[in-house]
Amino acid sequence: MRPLILSALLLSACGSIVPSTLMRLDGVSPTTADPADFAVDLSLPPGLDVQPGTAALTFAVSRSDTNQAVTEHFALEQEGSVFRVTEADLQKLRDLQATARQWEAENDAATQGSLSVTLIPCKQGDGPADDARVDIGMQIKEGGNFLPLVRNGPLSAVATPDQLQNMGMCS
Repeated sequence: MRPLILSALLLSACGSIVPSTLMRLDGVSPTTADPADFAVDLSLPPGLDVQPGTAALTFAVSRSDTNQAVTEHFALEQEGSVFRVTEADLQKLRDLQATARQWEAENDAATQGSLSVTLIPCKQGDGPADDARVDIGMQIKEGGNFLPLVRNGPLSAVATPDQLQNMGMCS
């Protein structure tokens, strides 16, 4: 399986993505890496935050030869600017990783996977400035450095135009 490791946070920030980090992540398999080691760090501008309880990691795996597919969402807990899979969801994620490894062993060429992070942004006060910038880093080993994924990226790195236009206040 050649997994697609993308963050939904990055889809609109292509010009700000750090290529060397993507190359390092390309060598990390979401089927074998310990999910307890992964963390995402969001440096958001003043006036922008994440709606509590909305950050999630989505892991999907499918087999084209048997038409099997599993997509699971795992809650992310926030501590400051860092998001990690909740302790309660770690075993469920490890179980899905085991399924993906089994499918890979049975037919690697027919197995595809993806890993993404989703969240709902919210405003604080008057909200972020129109030209506000964000930084996104990913940790792939517990205690390791956060690898920069997006440096000085536009708000579209963390929200769609519709989300930015219709963003609610943080609760």
